[in-house]
Amino acid sequence: MSNNYATALEAAGATVLAFQSFGSYQGDWWAKVRFEDKTVWVHGYYGSCSGCDSFNAEFTWEGDKCDEHAYNDAAAAMCLDCQAAAQKYADNLARFGARYLEPSEVLDQAAAEKKVSENLDWDLDAVDMLKWIQQNKINTIEGA
Repeated sequence: MSNNYATALEAAGATVLAFQSFGSYQGDWWAKVRFEDKTVWVHGYYGSCSGCDSFNAEFTWEGDKCDEHAYNDAAAAMCLDCQAAAQKYADNLARFGARYLEPSEVLDQAAAEKKVSENLDWDLDAVDMLKWIQQNKINTIEGA
């Protein structure tokens, strides 16, 4: 799993301060982001296979170039269809990332630790997730 989710969060206006994916049973990812003057945690799942990964489902067939220039960056720079495809891709990427930045989706430090601790008794990756979240703890100053 690449950090396509981090790219989407940035396209939606967040600054990604830390990002990590974990091989838990659902495929968790966590991002510490700065968004609208607050530092918060964002969490999502990338699924256990490419078919159930929401990023791949959304963007597998959509590119930032037209079909004719998909593999020719030099020609794509001058193509109006490529420019339109690039704008559409950027808009969709920002929209996708914004879903994770809704006020109901972001977590403060305590809520992130609580959420990741819910599965400590059976999810072996939950220990690593909790440790990583604690190592990248939101400071009181940056959380303002």
